[in-house]
Amino acid sequence: MALKWFFSIIFLIPIITYCQDKEFKNKGFSVETSVLILFPYDFRIPSEHDEISETNTKSKILGTSVHLNYYLSKCFALTASSGYEFINQPKIDYIPITGGIKWVLNDTKESLLTSFDLGGHLGHVEKFGVLLRIGVGYRFVIFEKMLGSFELCYSHQNLYKTFTNSNNQKTDYHNIESAGFKIGIEIY
Repeated sequence: MALKWFFSIIFLIPIITYCQDKEFKNKGFSVETSVLILFPYDFRIPSEHDEISETNTKSKILGTSVHLNYYLSKCFALTASSGYEFINQPKIDYIPITGGIKWVLNDTKESLLTSFDLGGHLGHVEKFGVLLRIGVGYRFVIFEKMLGSFELCYSHQNLYKTFTNSNNQKTDYHNIESAGFKIGIEIY
């Protein structure tokens, strides 16, 4: 008797699986907005100003961005993004422009994800510097066509902004390594 139920259940599993709607779309575009907060842990500015040299303990990078994602498959997307970011100590604001990849670890709506973005800065900076971001996170359902995400991020960026120290020497290269998190909403 138990063997009969076992084979009935095994027979029904493919039928039940086939009848379910696809969890996530196969290909196409989606738009994601996100908010970012990063905490620099290696902020090298060769300066003697007390205000600028205290960046290790007081600096935060706050930002928002819009990502345009194109899913090549259920699990892999190419991304392009732009937004606005602000460093509070020293005061630097800029526009990050990045391109990258997003890898969702399975084809369901709720899934682990990884992201890799590479680009640079525009705005109130002297030169186009390099920006690298790597994230690991989780994507979850908010509504039927709206997903939320939470990512832990690592960021490395080279900012070109001029500051003058107490000896009237100008410095314009800033290497910032930081870690933090990003919260996003994706509509597909």
